[in-house]
Amino acid sequence: MNTALSGSGRVDDIKNHPQGEIRWETKLVKITEDVRKYAAEHGMSEDAALEEGLKKKATEFNEAGAEVYAKA
Repeated sequence: MNTALSGSGRVDDIKNHPQGEIRWETKLVKITEDVRKYAAEHGMSEDAALEEGLKKKATEFNEAGAEVYAKA
């Protein structure tokens, strides 16, 4: 897998790579953008937004039966 970054080597440059070349990095960029947007919209730090999101997901997981592989 080619993981070389173009230009400055910044995370933002990952978006410019062809689709599928480095998928996991582009997903991380999307998650980071979502967290930053949520934090800005709710007037909180990124760390606080992450903590709140993880607590919500933990609650959803437990309410759904705490099964790693959900039955369809």
